[in-house]
Amino acid sequence: MKPTFVQEINGTLTLLQEYRQLLQKSMEEQPDDVQCRDVLDRLPLLENKLAQILQGFEFQVEFDLLRDTAMLLARAVDEDQVLSAILEGLKKAIPYDAAGIFLIRDDPDKGGATILAQKVLGYPKALLAYDRFRQKVDEGILGWVIRNAEGEIVDDVLADSRYIMAREETRSEIAVPIISKGDVVGCINMEADKKGAFRPDSLRLLENLASYAAIALDRTKENRQLVAAREIRRELEIARQIQINLLPHTAPRMTGYDIAGRNVPSTEVGGDYYDFISINSSDLGLVIADVAGKGIAAGLVMSGLRGALRARVEATYSISKLVEDVNRFLVESTGAERFVTGFYGVLHYPSGRLTYVNAGHNPPFLLSANGEVKWLTRCGPLLGVIPAAVYGQEFVDLTPGSILVMYTDGIVEAGGEAGEEYGEERVVQLVESLKGESAKVIARAIDREAVEFNRSRGELDDRTVIVVKRA
Repeated sequence: MKPTFVQEINGTLTLLQEYRQLLQKSMEEQPDDVQCRDVLDRLPLLENKLAQILQGFEFQVEFDLLRDTAMLLARAVDEDQVLSAILEGLKKAIPYDAAGIFLIRDDPDKGGATILAQKVLGYPKALLAYDRFRQKVDEGILGWVIRNAEGEIVDDVLADSRYIMAREETRSEIAVPIISKGDVVGCINMEADKKGAFRPDSLRLLENLASYAAIALDRTKENRQLVAAREIRRELEIARQIQINLLPHTAPRMTGYDIAGRNVPSTEVGGDYYDFISINSSDLGLVIADVAGKGIAAGLVMSGLRGALRARVEATYSISKLVEDVNRFLVESTGAERFVTGFYGVLHYPSGRLTYVNAGHNPPFLLSANGEVKWLTRCGPLLGVIPAAVYGQEFVDLTPGSILVMYTDGIVEAGGEAGEEYGEERVVQLVESLKGESAKVIARAIDREAVEFNRSRGELDDRTVIVVKRA
């Protein structure tokens, strides 16, 4: 598929809109023109078909881009290759005319920190030697994005007082911050020669890629000439940083709900995964999963699972169909020994209804305000084992005062190697005793009590907890 496919489809849609206007004008002059009316009536169907083709292509390109970038990092390519891959790959998902990755650098000659182009495409080469391609962090759209740690879309740069011109042709711009270990270290910027070229959902893709860029930039700070033993250790640390960037940095904030998540790997790289996926203004995806095994191999499977799931969330309405698609992906891309237990649910905020699929995972439980416990049991087999596995979906209502608790087996199996396991009932009792506390306090207490129960009885597994409270 050519990189210009998206532009061609968008151009065709624009032509159809212009054609529609001409036909409408003709109908005003000749209202009895049956043939003109027939063509006008058929246009919406054609426009919808083209839009569906475009959407499907964009989702596939986005998934391929995230997967390929993750694999580049896993193979330990250098920073220049990764940043180049990000910019080149972006053009397939979000067409642009110029793009760059900009970093914050200390510049005593300029009186402090400046924003410096690290990797660019589409800009005049001569600009790289000019001071105007180097700007202060409090200037321009890039400066605004870095100061506010927030992405920005500008539909018309000529109408925005923050804009600093680097290309005379530029009419619209999109930029997102690159955040490493809680600090903004730079940004990814894209420019287009037409107004309104970037859609709001492009921010999500750029933010995902910015997290990969952060990982690549962190790696350049490390010694590239490590001896073999230290290099193995460093690779484990890098893989852990990848996991940190892939897991949620903050919990969602919604009126009437208190949500928290906690993940503690048993080694540098764990196989547990959890996520909060904002689907739309009223629906939130909740994910918790456990990859068999530990270390980098399990971490890579977790990364692939995250990419596969997020690439399908907005394109697949049925929850059970989504899980079946993810299962096929895992079967095709991992060995049978890398199976996954997983739980995926969609919480509808206004009603409190959670529609879910439990794929062989430890059953979460819902503790109602009156102390009644409901277990969210299995709806299908493990992920990544049976190619044509079928998954049913269930639902449960989070009524006011109820608490939903999700966890991996590292919690309930604590202490099991040398005696009695911590077990599900102890988790329920603990939550019941802490139901007046915040979701964050409850999540931390569950993990702390499991560790305390384990003491010196054996090696702890990865531990992950999600708590959702409804006021």
